[in-house]
Amino acid sequence: MSALLQVHDLALRQGGRLLCADLRFTVQAGQRWLVLGENGSGKSTLLAALAGWLACPGRVELAGRALGDWPARERARQLAWLNQHDDCPFPLSVREKALTGRHPHLGRWDWESAADVALAEAQLARLDLLDLAGRDLATLSGGERRRAGLAASLTQQAALLLLDEPLSQLDLRHQQQALDVLAEEAAAGRALIMVSHDPNHAIGFASHVLLLYGDGRWQAGPVDEVLNEANLSALYRHPVQRGLITGQPCFLPQRGQPCA
Repeated sequence: MSALLQVHDLALRQGGRLLCADLRFTVQAGQRWLVLGENGSGKSTLLAALAGWLACPGRVELAGRALGDWPARERARQLAWLNQHDDCPFPLSVREKALTGRHPHLGRWDWESAADVALAEAQLARLDLLDLAGRDLATLSGGERRRAGLAASLTQQAALLLLDEPLSQLDLRHQQQALDVLAEEAAAGRALIMVSHDPNHAIGFASHVLLLYGDGRWQAGPVDEVLNEANLSALYRHPVQRGLITGQPCFLPQRGQPCA
């Protein structure tokens, strides 16, 4: 099976600081990657680089083709990027926000078709937003706007979803709902790379984890191989303990001094 995304020797820097060196990993269709790390460790920088919006040393290949060789519109048909700051500078309804995901599939002067509208509304329904479809995006809560942004990414129907903290500001019910929807997308063959601050989002959801230490180091691999107390304690520089809640594993920060 050919890889959907390949990252070769990527270096991430911010403000002259080396965040990640020689990063290498491969993403196959249907895989669910969770990216973890401290604030400022390079998670958002990584997604911007993978989306083609930030030039970094190294090489990224999308469907066997160098990322920079893809025309912007064609690239947007292959990957969808939900930015951490998904603000809209002009008035949009929730439905119109979801429909922005169809723009890469339209000609320069084309309008959205009835099929496009139906697809957008289907994604809104999956995220419990259809009743708000006519509302001005600016009148929504932060969590509702975040779900509207996720709906737009789903409406894009891309093979790869790059999601920068898609669960931020979501209540517990809508977090689980969004995870269930994303699991359905992966089951349909789409690949996901999702940034989170909660390692427990990997439990029962992610297939792979990427840990960014913010000092050049990184670890990547299957969840069962990478996600453990030692790695998470080093990642967050604070003791993390693995426990069980109703028989399910979880990782919890412990009271005590930060790790050396």
